[in-house]
Amino acid sequence: MVRPGEVCLIVEDVVTSGGSVMETAQELQAQGLKVTDAVVLLDREQGGAERLSSEGISLHPVVSVSQLLDVLVRSGRIDQQTFSSVEKFIQENQTFMPAGEEKEKEKEKNGSGEMSYSARAALSSTHPIAKRLFTLMEEKRTNLCVSADVTHTRELLELAETLGPLICVMKTHVDILQDFSTDAINKLKELSDKHNFLIFEDRKFADIGNTVKHQYEGGVYRISSWSHMVNAHAVPGPGVVAGLKAVGRSLGHGCLLIAQMSSQGALTTEQYTHTTV
Repeated sequence: MVRPGEVCLIVEDVVTSGGSVMETAQELQAQGLKVTDAVVLLDREQGGAERLSSEGISLHPVVSVSQLLDVLVRSGRIDQQTFSSVEKFIQENQTFMPAGEEKEKEKEKNGSGEMSYSARAALSSTHPIAKRLFTLMEEKRTNLCVSADVTHTRELLELAETLGPLICVMKTHVDILQDFSTDAINKLKELSDKHNFLIFEDRKFADIGNTVKHQYEGGVYRISSWSHMVNAHAVPGPGVVAGLKAVGRSLGHGCLLIAQMSSQGALTTEQYTHTTV
């Protein structure tokens, strides 16, 4: 039985923005309970602790991302470059900033000429799919992309339904789905429209133009009929782009070229990256 005035401790697995903890706290407070502390397994250090603190809730993480990174780099599980990249990502993707600091930050951005998503979307040179992405990032106030590396369509659709409102892009690997069906993909498209996010099929095309054209447009998966974006290796040369363009351009779809890979032993040298760009 809930007794108004009792103190309640919230336990969470991961905190990024602190949003889920705040929603839970508000529900509990509506029932008359006091919420002053939350325990979390991992703090991603992207502003969640600060946001909760501003609402009178102290966050107690078992481990933080910086501590985890320190352990991984000292044990040789990741290199210094990966460590620095993750640290930079955390700093550049903070979810909370005190009102005063937010205004100052905005002044700095304006002073440096950095453009807002909506301003970038308005440029005449912006690709249609980039224009749509910038617009929905502005509208939804999110730049999160979720990698749906799952092997069953039920898991894929559950992720899309649950995380759809919070993301701007869902990245898929259609060819690892063990129970792929056109019906499931149609449901994914419906969820994309419902929650306003783009679908990015991480197909990594890497063949001659005519082959990738058929891989993109036809076959079992018919990727061009449901994916807003795909990607491709530059190894085959400009023909791979021409093949994808023959199908995707009229649909307003986009393609990302892979200039670098972070996997161990990757052959994407500096010269390869430069040539791809």
